[in-house]
Amino acid sequence: MRSQILADGRKMLRGFASAPDARRHAQALYTELARGEDWSKAEEERIIAFGLWLQSRPALAELKPRCEHLLQQLA
Repeated sequence: MRSQILADGRKMLRGFASAPDARRHAQALYTELARGEDWSKAEEERIIAFGLWLQSRPALAELKPRCEHLLQQLA
C-alpha cells in the first residue's frame, strides 16, 4: 500500500502545474499520504507537519517545492 500511495503522490505532483487550484491539489496530496498506514513514526510526523503547514495557507509558489520535498523524504 505504501508504494502505491507514493506512486499516486508522484502522479499528483506531475499534474501540479496544470491543476486549476494549487492549494486544493496540495491538500489532495496530503489526504492521499495521510490515509497510508505503513508509515514509520518519523514519516507520520512529517506528513502531519505538512498538513499543519498547509493550514497556514503558504504562498502558492511554495506549494510544489514543499510537496516534492515531502515525497523525496518518504521515498
